[in-house]
Order: sequence, then structure tokens, then C-alpha cells
Amino acid sequence: MQGYNPCAEQSLADGETCCLAEVFLPNIESKEELLDVCKLLYRVNKHSLSLPCHQKVTEAIVNKNMRMGIGMTGVLQATEEQKSWMGDVYKELREFDKVYSAEHGWNPSIKLTTIKPSGTLSLLPGVTPGCHPAYARYMIRRIRIMSDHSLVQVCKDHGYHVEYQQNFDGSEDRSTVVVSFPFRHPDNAVLAKDMTALSQLETVKWLQEEWSDNSVSCTVYYKKEELPEIRKYLKKNYKNSHKSLSFLLHSEHGFKQAPLEEITKEQYDEMVKNTTPITSINSLDIGLDDAECATGACPIR
Repeated sequence: MQGYNPCAEQSLADGETCCLAEVFLPNIESKEELLDVCKLLYRVNKHSLSLPCHQKVTEAIVNKNMRMGIGMTGVLQATEEQKSWMGDVYKELREFDKVYSAEHGWNPSIKLTTIKPSGTLSLLPGVTPGCHPAYARYMIRRIRIMSDHSLVQVCKDHGYHVEYQQNFDGSEDRSTVVVSFPFRHPDNAVLAKDMTALSQLETVKWLQEEWSDNSVSCTVYYKKEELPEIRKYLKKNYKNSHKSLSFLLHSEHGFKQAPLEEITKEQYDEMVKNTTPITSINSLDIGLDDAECATGACPIR
């Protein structure tokens, strides 16, 4: 390997692509179901990796390595029983890869599994992202949109707070707006404030040993007073137990319009009361005509 993909959950050789899939672990009801789901995702990834590529350098390295990353998300929202299935399923998936690859005349995959940050994808089924704890029970989620995008007016019409992005010097960036949405994690989600930085690091270590043969990519929430313990832990463990980590102060970080901000239940309820969920954007003209993409390069809108 010579580098990583942008979120650093998959190491890559020169010219290689990443091929990822995701399992919502809290929604799995048995070890047999988990294995079945992983085999289905494996087959989708494996056949994708066997396809010809425009760039022959990429095709050669992708077909050689057959590297994929079947990920788990919602890990800290899963039960102890659900988490206990991962080790056995990984071993069975390894054996399945040997047989399936031989049947199709492909190389076995040098890597099969991963844990990615999974921020956006985990919102769909309502699970905590990757192996992260929930940032807070009640919070504001902020997204940034170009000021002249038609979605901005949709957000305003539904009561969501919209403001211009603030630069570090306090000035306004009127080309970009920030939209705030109320968000609530389920009652069974582990909260960041209830975990120390070291317990989060131990979770990463366990997943690196139990499930992920690629990287476990995680942003560890920490408090300033934990820094000496973090340094001591990393000096002892990083080389053998971790591949990629980032760290973020849980609070008091000084960022204005942060992507996540903890609020009270009362503030959450007030925001919900004053907004209407966006259930359709069919009226927006954001599509592309097939003919515009005929050359393989769709126009940027």
C-alpha cells in the first residue's frame, strides 16, 4: 500500500480504487443473518472488482488485489451478543472468499473488512456512525449549501434556520449558507460524554483485532484533561493496534457553526415544533438529461 482513501479506512496501492459496503449491525437478528448479509455484500463487491476499468493500470491492480471493505456501523448501538458474532463471521467470510474466488478464477481478496466513519450512511437507518458513540442525545446537525441552490429556499419554507457561513475572522461568506436541523439519537445509543477517550481507543483496538483487516477509521472525542493519558496510551499501543485515528475536542473547541452541537431536550422540542420535515423535493430542477452525459462527463450544476 502507498496511501489511504480520504477517510482512511482502506489502504490502497498506486492506481487502486476502494470498494466499500456497509452492514447496520443493530438491525441484524442472528449470527446466521449477519453471515448471509456479509456474503451478499461480498458478492456485489467481488463482481464489481472484476469489471474492466478505463485505466489499465487501475484494472491490473484492482484485479490483482481484489481489495474490498465490508464495514459495520452502529457498533456502539448494538448488543453484546450482536458484537460477539463478528469474529466468527470474519473467519467464515475468509473461507468463503477462498472458495468463491477459485470457482470464478479470481484472486482471493487481500483485504475484506473495515470500519469506516459512516457519518451520512448511518443517518438513513438511524444508527450511530461506525464505531463512534453518539455525539449527544439531542443536538443540532448543520450542513453547508451553496447560497444560490434551490434547496436553500426549501429549507427556509420548512422552518429550518438558515444563515450565512461565518469565516474564522468573523466575516460572512455569502456564497455559502449553513442550515441547522434538530437531531435525536435513540435511547439505546452510547453517548460520547459517557465514554472516556481511552475507552473509545480500546473499542478501535478491539475492532481492529476482531473484524477489520483494513483500517478502523474513527474520530475520538476527548477532553483537554485526557491528553496526558492519550499520549501514554498511543505510545504503548498505536504501532500494533491502530492504523488510522483522528481526535476532536467534544466541546469547547471554539468552532462556530460546528457540524454537531449538543442541545437540551427543551431546545430540541422547540426546534421540532417550529419546523416541518422535508418529505419531497420533486419540484426542484436538479436532474440531468441523459444526453448531457452521453460522452461520460456530466456537466457540473
